[in-house]
Amino acid sequence: MEKKKTKQLFIYQFDHPFESLQEILHKQEIIEIICAKEEFKIKKFIGSDWVIKDSGFIFYGPNNLSVTFTLKSIEINDFNRIICYQITYLYEKEFNNNIEVMTSLIRNTSDNSTIIEFRLNYNSTLELDNLEKSINLSSIKKYIMKIYFKINILFFESFDKNKNLIINHSFIIKKNYKDAFNFFYNWNYMAKSIKADKTWKIIINENNEGNNKEYKDFDIIINKNTKLHYHINSIEEIEKEKIEIIYNKTNNSNPALNNYIKFSFFNISENKCFFLYETHLPANIVSSIYQKITYYLYYCNKKLKNYIENN
Repeated sequence: MEKKKTKQLFIYQFDHPFESLQEILHKQEIIEIICAKEEFKIKKFIGSDWVIKDSGFIFYGPNNLSVTFTLKSIEINDFNRIICYQITYLYEKEFNNNIEVMTSLIRNTSDNSTIIEFRLNYNSTLELDNLEKSINLSSIKKYIMKIYFKINILFFESFDKNKNLIINHSFIIKKNYKDAFNFFYNWNYMAKSIKADKTWKIIINENNEGNNKEYKDFDIIINKNTKLHYHINSIEEIEKEKIEIIYNKTNNSNPALNNYIKFSFFNISENKCFFLYETHLPANIVSSIYQKITYYLYYCNKKLKNYIENN
């Protein structure tokens, strides 16, 4: 089969992580909301969805423009999200030319930003000419640009604050799982491992409201203006299997992006355990901050692992 020709319609870089774009584009119906306030709109067929093959929608624009798209293929992995739509009707008449609109959401691994691209795939120049006789492609590009510029604004204005990105780190620690837990539970060791023990002041609180009175909440005072209070939300221990602790930053402390932290330690052998770290960041976080936080958290966990194994 002859490879299709391709023509780029639009490309744009979002300063947000790949996961954030997936969240806002495919779970919150943002595009339909934006289009409802413009001179163009999108109407999905009953029972259709953005990720179900053979689903369809109609794009309506000025001058009685209407284009019907049918989802023909979708590829989703950790690196990209590529969806191909077949143009099946144009101005409510069947369109017999084999032209696809391909939308690509691509992870930019250099800085954790996201690239979005629109392309037309077609078999022959004649097919493309037939389309351009009916549609002004520059106008279509203008509509697409308007949609995605407004999406960029919506990240800051109306993004669901309850949406989070999950960050996980994991590695083997050459230490008994209970000993490793005790090291991680004592945040003074964290401060020492990253050489912050001279600047951080860690205060253990005696007024822990949790069910397990053996473990206490704590405050981290980084400087005069930054005080973080972490409350132990839960501790789960299954003897000879695992220990898991979940922290939540309380509302009365200064802002911290990682409001939720979970440490899990799984028993492998007498002197070896598997460590799993999880934290949540706001889904509308910008790429530069996301990258700094993920790198820093990995740095801290790695340093603490080395500290534990050598002490």
